[in-house]
Amino acid sequence: MDDSDMLLDLLMETKENWDGALLIPTLDEYVIFVSQNRPELKKRYVCGVQDWEVIGRIINKDKLYHQAQKIDVPTPRVFFPDSLQSIAERRDDISYPSILKPYETHIFDRVYGKKNFLVRDYQELVEKFIECEKNDLKVMLSEIIPGDDSAICTYRSYIDSKGNLLAEMCTQKLRQYPAMFGQGSVQATRPMNQEIRHLALSLLRSLSYQGFSSTEFKRDHRDGRYKLMEINTRPGTVEWLLVSAGINSSYITYLDLVENTRIPARGYNEELYWINSHWEIVNFIELLKSGNRNLRSFVEPYWKKKVFAVPFRDDPMHYLIDTYFTGMKVLKKAKKRLQYGRSKRRN
Repeated sequence: MDDSDMLLDLLMETKENWDGALLIPTLDEYVIFVSQNRPELKKRYVCGVQDWEVIGRIINKDKLYHQAQKIDVPTPRVFFPDSLQSIAERRDDISYPSILKPYETHIFDRVYGKKNFLVRDYQELVEKFIECEKNDLKVMLSEIIPGDDSAICTYRSYIDSKGNLLAEMCTQKLRQYPAMFGQGSVQATRPMNQEIRHLALSLLRSLSYQGFSSTEFKRDHRDGRYKLMEINTRPGTVEWLLVSAGINSSYITYLDLVENTRIPARGYNEELYWINSHWEIVNFIELLKSGNRNLRSFVEPYWKKKVFAVPFRDDPMHYLIDTYFTGMKVLKKAKKRLQYGRSKRRN
């Protein structure tokens, strides 16, 4: 992850019998790595992502949002500041609180242990922008779409190497950690939402995208429209939900790119819930700390037809390993935030 040249050497020079293997990256860092090194990797592997010419327009939020606006896919109100002067010139147009979002989330997360900065006033915006500049991080300013996490819906699809739609599914977030800007802890499959389906496919087609993707929207109750949040071009943590609901995206990718076989999925099971028990533990603690005693609403998904992100009963070793790495990830992020807080107080 930290040395792409070394990783490329490992993959290309290993004596393991990996020729013809399919590479499916599961983190943005590896999506970028495989995409940018695709010409070289194709000499030995089958790559599950497209060239950087396509992927770069999705990974980089500025390019993605500009493309969405170009074809009339609704987005939050956004501003792309390139200097303090540009912020000063737009000072009267900015509402608070707003979000200072990175062009490339994975790099920002590596530095700060979070996906974005919440800015509450002009002075805080200026301070955070200067800090991002010092770390060579390009950022955009976005309004916050009102509403809780349940207003977030995702269109998941697979467009094959011939440009045909093979599989599609609609899911809804019910909870995430941290709230508003985190990873989903409870999600569910829903009947197909034709509005986000049309918006997502229009955007994906305009980008000439092929492969698996998750296009996330949030419904804005002020105008009733769904606004684009992001597109993920990799399998996510909810992969087991997709498989359990009838769409095995990794196998579909394999059949398409390796076996040259394309079999459309026959729909999917609706109202199936997915629970990440690790994030849910943290959410439960936060619920108690907030003084909210509506436990019935919290436990409701557990009485539904459900699958767990990592099922302990089916694979206890995987569960324990995932618990360890999740714990290390939480501690690492907490350490980064603590270091950031200390440096801020010193300054």
